[in-house]
Amino acid sequence: MDNNPCFVCLCEDSGGNMETRSFLSCLFATGMLSYSALGQTPRPDTARSEVDDRFKWELTHLFQSEEEWEKKFSEVKSKIPELQGCKGNLTKDRKWFHRCMKTVFDMSMEVDTLMTYASALYSVDRTDAKAKERVDRVVVLSTELSEMTAFLEPELLKADAKKLLRFVQEYKENQEFRHYIEDLVRRKSHVLSPEEERIIALSNPIRSAPYQILSALEEDVRFEDVVDENGNRVPLTRASFPKLRVSYSRDVRKRAVSVFFAGLRSFAKSFAASLDAQIRANVFVAKARHYKSALEASLDRNAIPVSVYETLLKATSDALPRTLHRYVRLRKKVLGVESLHYYDLYVPLVKTPKREVPYETGTSWIVDAMKPLGEEYCGVLKGGLDLGSKWVDLFPNKGKRSGAYCTAAYRKHPLVFLNYMGELEDVFTVAHEFGHAMHFYLSHRAQPYPTAEAPIFLAEIASTFHEEMLLSYLLKKAKEKEERLYLLNRRLENIRTTVFRQVMFAEFEKEVYDLVERGEGLSSERLYALYKDLIRKYYGDAYQIDDDDAWEWAYIPHFYYNFYVYQYATGLMSAIALQRKVEMGEEGARERYLALLEAGGSDYPVSLLQRAGVDPTKTDFMEYCFRLFEETLDKFEKTLQE
Repeated sequence: MDNNPCFVCLCEDSGGNMETRSFLSCLFATGMLSYSALGQTPRPDTARSEVDDRFKWELTHLFQSEEEWEKKFSEVKSKIPELQGCKGNLTKDRKWFHRCMKTVFDMSMEVDTLMTYASALYSVDRTDAKAKERVDRVVVLSTELSEMTAFLEPELLKADAKKLLRFVQEYKENQEFRHYIEDLVRRKSHVLSPEEERIIALSNPIRSAPYQILSALEEDVRFEDVVDENGNRVPLTRASFPKLRVSYSRDVRKRAVSVFFAGLRSFAKSFAASLDAQIRANVFVAKARHYKSALEASLDRNAIPVSVYETLLKATSDALPRTLHRYVRLRKKVLGVESLHYYDLYVPLVKTPKREVPYETGTSWIVDAMKPLGEEYCGVLKGGLDLGSKWVDLFPNKGKRSGAYCTAAYRKHPLVFLNYMGELEDVFTVAHEFGHAMHFYLSHRAQPYPTAEAPIFLAEIASTFHEEMLLSYLLKKAKEKEERLYLLNRRLENIRTTVFRQVMFAEFEKEVYDLVERGEGLSSERLYALYKDLIRKYYGDAYQIDDDDAWEWAYIPHFYYNFYVYQYATGLMSAIALQRKVEMGEEGARERYLALLEAGGSDYPVSLLQRAGVDPTKTDFMEYCFRLFEETLDKFEKTLQE
């Protein structure tokens, strides 16, 4: 089979005759979804050195060697003291302003590049002590830079605001700093004195320590192997757990969930202590900067009103009876179980033959699905997806961190980190991460460094837009009942896990921060009880909570990211609205969407989204998502009865 996606193909039926079938049933029937092109997926415990180089990214676009990295590190470190010359002269005139601002941002860019390289090496092998040391050194270097530039914002704010605005509005060479200066003036009441800012900067390594502890804990926790449906012993790891919990064998997934959560429980006090330390660190900074709460401090970085967060929680809570609770009842009915448990939540409602999807096949679907975005977009996307581009680190290996992510140093090609296991879900993960990659690519190309990074409120829109485009593409081409049911289930799961699950996480996060800010403690038992109450609220009476289910909070690293997860939900809600406009060919929709990606962080996210056609201050786009979920439930039930 070639790499071009076809939705009608010839298959051999049970009698040896050739017949025409639609693409999914044909692929499943013939077993063409295999690793004939790329070879067998490595086991999660395969040594990094044993993974074929074809499936590994390269970092030579950042530094040709570790020696070159060391040279740049020393160079940047030696230049940091030179910034002292800007102190007291920063706003002297527009030339001093430009020279100092340019130097500070250029050095920040160099530190970012050093960290991108160091983190990439460490993430693929966290048993590498030298790689860990390299990351730690960049953290210290970043702290030194922060400490040396602690005078920057206080000194800028001492200057006359009109003078600063004139520097960035009237002189072309300073245009790249315009949004930074305008935003700084907005946040003036939360910027501290130079000495106080220096103390905050000095605390960076301490405040980043809880996440480093979490990373170490994740490596220390060991789980018993699990016997799969074929009788094979399978290593249970953080990378393999998601695959095992979707097993069609209820016994396999029940055992995997039981062993995994029990393993988390055995380290619960350590997980609780590290999370408590992270939350208190964030609360400390919020109080020091005179915010009412850590939530307000986190959202204010991007001028997001707290009401957006609170409205999301309330709107989702109000919608639960007609959406997620109904979904739980449907899932229980379709699976034919007396009670629905955590280990029943992820298995597809429609059983399909288990075939692996070659990376090359999945990526061809992704490129085809994005055609409405234009030839230029798809050309860049296709090039990056090609393993020969070396953007991608594809397979899991021993010591490699779990999950997936995308990162990019400024105007360097993105790096896409995967743990590809050959599932259809992995194809959606690839689409998701390459949404990030294209966002990096377009914003870095269009914006100067100070405004190149999109704020995190926008960061998940491009990724979930990609997922929605792929899902819509596959649904349109599916002809048979089984295909439509399978893909409708995928849509339900996409919204369930990206909206409802993430909003539940967001509510948990808000509750634990509220406890700390009220002066109460965070024991592992308290976290367990809070999480259990939320499971009951979100999944309803038809859902059975098992004893260890509520230890899942220890599995979620995003709780260390300071109110990040709610943006997965708002991102998908926004992406659904934007994707519909592009897909339907609404006049100007594609151009507005691409302009959003190119805009990076050149304006506040609320303003950028409003220009793209979505207003995050209103509930319309949230309600649209809930209605889409209900409509998909209707279609699933109707198709099931055909």
